[in-house]
Amino acid sequence: FTPAQRALVTALSERILPTSDTPGAIAAGVPEYIEHMLGDWAITDERATIFDGLAAIDARSMADYKKPAVKASAAQQDALLTLAMNGELPGGTPFFEAFRQLVITGYYTSEIGITQEREYLPVPGEYDGAYPYAKVKRIFSS
Repeated sequence: FTPAQRALVTALSERILPTSDTPGAIAAGVPEYIEHMLGDWAITDERATIFDGLAAIDARSMADYKKPAVKASAAQQDALLTLAMNGELPGGTPFFEAFRQLVITGYYTSEIGITQEREYLPVPGEYDGAYPYAKVKRIFSS
């Protein structure tokens, strides 16, 4: 990522999952997750979809607002993401779907996403290693 791309990914990821009564995408480390996934796991076409989409959003922001998308207001960034979602930017819909999925996956696989926004119960119920066999009514199998 260039510094400009990193800043734009950070700003847009926070627009998709903003801070509310729970921490948002930035606090959950989503921008770093996206950079890691694109740098280490994504194939060339997947990276191109994201980078081209970021460039299209930035170009539209310059045309409409006379400033880079990262410096646009939250409402303007929302409008730019909506244009991408609706396919009104070059490569918009594929970019938006891929970017949104990265944000959601990054958030809900983070400690913040799984423990503060959701409730994580590693093993449902409780384990009683000394449960009397006489109380077992039926044997279950899977």
